[in-house]
Amino acid sequence: MEIVRKFKGIDLFAFTCCSTIALGVSFLPYVGGDEVRSAWLKVMVAVLPYFLFFFLLKKFSDKYDSYDLFFELKGSIWKWVYGLIVFYFICSTILSITYGLEALTLLTQVYLLPNTDKWMVLLLFMLVSGIGLSYGITAITRFAVALIFVEFILLFSVISLGFSEYFRWIYIPPVWTTDIWTFLESSISDMARYSGVIAVLSFLPYLKKESSVFRPMSYGLLLVTSIYVSICIVVVGTFGFEQTITLISPFTALVQSLSTRTGVVERLDLFFLGVWLIAYYKIMLIQAWFLLFLLQRLFPLKRPKIYLPLSITCLFIIALLIPSFVELIWIPIFANQLVYSFVVPTTLLLFLIMKRKKGVNQSEAS
Repeated sequence: MEIVRKFKGIDLFAFTCCSTIALGVSFLPYVGGDEVRSAWLKVMVAVLPYFLFFFLLKKFSDKYDSYDLFFELKGSIWKWVYGLIVFYFICSTILSITYGLEALTLLTQVYLLPNTDKWMVLLLFMLVSGIGLSYGITAITRFAVALIFVEFILLFSVISLGFSEYFRWIYIPPVWTTDIWTFLESSISDMARYSGVIAVLSFLPYLKKESSVFRPMSYGLLLVTSIYVSICIVVVGTFGFEQTITLISPFTALVQSLSTRTGVVERLDLFFLGVWLIAYYKIMLIQAWFLLFLLQRLFPLKRPKIYLPLSITCLFIIALLIPSFVELIWIPIFANQLVYSFVVPTTLLLFLIMKRKKGVNQSEAS
């Protein structure tokens, strides 16, 4: 099936931003065994490798007209190696989506529908997601662009919370309670927050050739980073580190503690939870689209729409059977996010960028 290249830089900006914004909104700052008190600084450190990833994508798009990493990879390595690589991406994408579904059901059952069974929450969400996916990449992208203002509303809302009477700047300066290596190790765990940007590999082939690649993706990631940093600063500045680490969702606890003192909007936490649900719906569409893209790359079909019901059903069953995401089983899966979203694609990009085209070799030989 021939790909129609019709998207511009603004579409790539929205796609990049919406691919990775959901989970960090509610679970920042991340609490782990090697956590340090300068969470806002770690979030900024953790994003730097992905700008390198974007730079390599730009170099790749300058060299290959297709902008399709998997298409170019297929003609450059052995078929069985290519199959293993795509299969690894498919499995990792399924696990990534499932992790998000676990977070979705947890917050929904805790804050919105405490008496609703998990399967009912998942079924409704998967059905709505399936309808959105059935319209294809054009509708998904237009939806992301139309609702990009939600991310800006979220950013300005978070910043405004920092002006409350409970906020204390004394909590914000970095407190070095550990060594540099532990700080970097803890920052690596925060890199997983940005792992959703790997989905841009399924969007670039639809981008117009004259459109910019590096800047839209970088601006999108900067917006996500700004939201994450703002949440870290506001939450830690309001609760302090000792109280923050005792909360399941620090940001949700923050907005629950505030009152509008008006009769129009009495529950700010419901507003932010609504924003979170919209954000996760977008990330679900994007990650599921990436999964469909990978399946078509591994097993090309004349009618690839058959992958949609199969994928939705598979994700629903796995999300029901897999343990809660607070179990230890998720630790290696969480670590795999870094390999899947940065190490492997960066290695493949370096290989294709350094690889000399056949046409160039033939011209030089003549």
